[in-house]
Amino acid sequence: MFLIGFLVKLYIIVLLLRTSMTRQELYFNPFGKLIASLTEPLYSTVLKGENKSKADKMTPVLIIILVVLYAFLFWVLSGYSMVQSVVVAADDILVFLMLFYIIAIILGSMVNTYGASFYTTFFHRMGLFWVRFARTITNIPGNTIVIPAIILVFIAFVILDSGLWILFNAIGQNVIDPVGTMLYVIKNGLLSIVGIMHYLTWLIIIRALMSWVSPDPSNSVVQLIHALTDPIMKPFSRIVPPIGMIDISPIILIFLIEFLRIFLTRLIGIAF
Repeated sequence: MFLIGFLVKLYIIVLLLRTSMTRQELYFNPFGKLIASLTEPLYSTVLKGENKSKADKMTPVLIIILVVLYAFLFWVLSGYSMVQSVVVAADDILVFLMLFYIIAIILGSMVNTYGASFYTTFFHRMGLFWVRFARTITNIPGNTIVIPAIILVFIAFVILDSGLWILFNAIGQNVIDPVGTMLYVIKNGLLSIVGIMHYLTWLIIIRALMSWVSPDPSNSVVQLIHALTDPIMKPFSRIVPPIGMIDISPIILIFLIEFLRIFLTRLIGIAF
């Protein structure tokens, strides 16, 4: 099931990337051509040649269809009931989308800090809805708006996921505890956010190893790793100077991230 879930989430990313791209990027940009080749058969089958704006409006529907397909495969392979499979699959995708949009908001903020790169431009576009939503509520200037935007994403996740589990309990005629359910969802969401730090550690390790071989900076994989790690690597490298020719900032940063991850995980466990 892990592989199926991974493939579903990967294709959801592809669909969201397609929505964030212009028509010109889809047909003339090398990365856009790849995204178009992966999505065009689906869109042409479902929409039969409709323009891109109408296709973009269908993206949420296609994501829901993917979740239903994921739930069906989960039901077939796991032995769960169909209702349980739908809830577990939907919960998994909701957690993933929450994390994805939080990452998109953070990386998208780099456009104003470090300039627009190949990937940060797309992240900026995908997180822009939440940033604009946050600006309608609060008038916080600059990149500080990222914090309320992330909070809004988390609140939306808690509401949707709590509603999902409450509905599941209602269908199963179980005891409905809205407060307990919401606390469970909040704990699960916070642990998932903290869990990102473990993946960040590995990305920093990969980036440090790549620096030893001087990879092609135009390589798309290299650019993606730099885009994912720049928000924390660049500011931290200014704080920790190199020792001679050796840059020790990645090593110190890895220790700090892992310490913070373990501390926050235990703190969340105590709080909930």
